[in-house]
Amino acid sequence: MSEAGLEVLRGVNVKNEVFKYLVSTPELNCFLASRIQLLEKSKNSTLLVYRNSRSEIEGVTYIGGNLIPAISSRAALLSLVDYLRSNQHKFSSIVGESKTVFDLWELVAHLYSEPRAIRQSQPLLSLRGGSKISGNPLVHPATLSDLDEVVEVGIAMFTAEVGEVPDYVDYRSRSIELIGAGRTLISRDPDTRKVIFKSDIGAIGAGAYQIHGVWVDPAYRGKGVGSAGVATLVEYGKRFAPIASLYVNDFNHAARASYHKVGFEKVAELATIFF
Repeated sequence: MSEAGLEVLRGVNVKNEVFKYLVSTPELNCFLASRIQLLEKSKNSTLLVYRNSRSEIEGVTYIGGNLIPAISSRAALLSLVDYLRSNQHKFSSIVGESKTVFDLWELVAHLYSEPRAIRQSQPLLSLRGGSKISGNPLVHPATLSDLDEVVEVGIAMFTAEVGEVPDYVDYRSRSIELIGAGRTLISRDPDTRKVIFKSDIGAIGAGAYQIHGVWVDPAYRGKGVGSAGVATLVEYGKRFAPIASLYVNDFNHAARASYHKVGFEKVAELATIFF
């Protein structure tokens, strides 16, 4: 047997065994896998891979704009804690499976500033088949001609959700990237032509895709616009991966009811700590 330990990776092509570890729980690890896919091109990201004495992976953690842990043993957790005590990293949030996030935070909270916000319960929802309801034929991929409106409603939603205005240049650049990849969908009111629905396929990885930024114009809420839009997105998203996923704050009862209507079911619990 080999010695258990932590491998630190930067700017390299990640081995398939890491993705095999993540694909065992696709919905839970979709966002993490999507970040790891870009590690080779990223100058400011770090990947930590913990192996036990049998060389089996028990922990994978991405550190970049976010810290995203996927931990399956106490030894892997303690190894991550030791690393964070010895290496300074700045990140805007810790996000992952709820128990892992709070087990980690209990041991490293003294190393960081007071969190700006904590989302303790964010149900992770999954849909592995088709939508239970019909979609909206007016929902379609956005184009760059829609960019200004997409950015405007997206920033408004982000600010309301997170409590902080995102960097405009970064948000616009990300919107251009998603639109160019065909991963932002919108619909417009047939009469006024204003955007009334927007959502993104924000992450693809581990055999799943994750829906981000579902927004409905306040004047159209409660009328089925969001449910029908997400139903369309679910069918559209199958070209990227077979499993649809998203997460939502537990207190957002209207959104949870809307997603349940489409066919989403809870498969795990996430948590986010914002700095």
